[in-house]
Amino acid sequence: HESIVLHLEFNARVILLGIMNMERCMAASTRHGGRSATSLRGPLITAHRIACAASRETSSRHQESGSLGAPVLSRRQIFLMLQTAGAASLAPMASPPPALSQGLPAEPRGTTQLLSKADMAALTPTQRQLYEYNHRLQVSNGAPAGFPGFVREGYDMRVIAEEGFQTTPEGLIYKDYEAGTGELPQGEQQVLFDYTAYNEAAGVIDSSYRKNAIAKTRLGIGSLIPGFEMGLKTMRVGGKRRIVVPPELGPPVGPATFFSAKQFEVFDVELRGTQNCRRRQTGFFSDVVCE
Repeated sequence: HESIVLHLEFNARVILLGIMNMERCMAASTRHGGRSATSLRGPLITAHRIACAASRETSSRHQESGSLGAPVLSRRQIFLMLQTAGAASLAPMASPPPALSQGLPAEPRGTTQLLSKADMAALTPTQRQLYEYNHRLQVSNGAPAGFPGFVREGYDMRVIAEEGFQTTPEGLIYKDYEAGTGELPQGEQQVLFDYTAYNEAAGVIDSSYRKNAIAKTRLGIGSLIPGFEMGLKTMRVGGKRRIVVPPELGPPVGPATFFSAKQFEVFDVELRGTQNCRRRQTGFFSDVVCE
């Protein structure tokens, strides 16, 4: 009987977390003009971000089925939906809940090409129009100097950047503006950094400078967007780098659709320092101290 009670208490907690996360997701979406709150984040991965993906996936299924008005859900569907969103708060933040990856068709994946300004001569008239439209948006958003241009055709992307950008085997695109003279981050050290995050139109979506606080987190614990952490690990302290993160190295924001491909994110980051971390035991409790 005791085990049954504990099981029921756990399920109740999961469902409550699901309700809270989905309410936050819908409220944030309303505040930002219908845009998903998962797109309004920086390099950190949160449970809220994953739970929003769960609620958006459920919503998109009803839209695709052609239902009008409010979706009609059975009690079982509601229970499973809340359980999925709640489990996102308890699962490791580095990967989406299993419910989002099981039973769904394989996501379409496009190609990414890194082009220089000189390569623009080979663009088709349609591609040039797409580039000019993206450039106008970037200018209106006050894009920083040397910001890359994006030409999207379906799932395929052409990234048009100035000289000096490189592509890693994993598909991460970056350019060092200052190499830095300090040490490389090691193991599960804590990294201290400043950053500004942009979307493809150079709109600022997050910035540590606006918060007047240096960002810090430990490496290797799944708290950062994979591509962002990958870019940080090869920086030396004092270095400044621009990182272009493709969707496959980005946050878990749910499946892409034909009309809404996942977005590239651009980060300007400066690595301020690193700290060694150790586990501290105090009686029955323990925590991690970085200094």
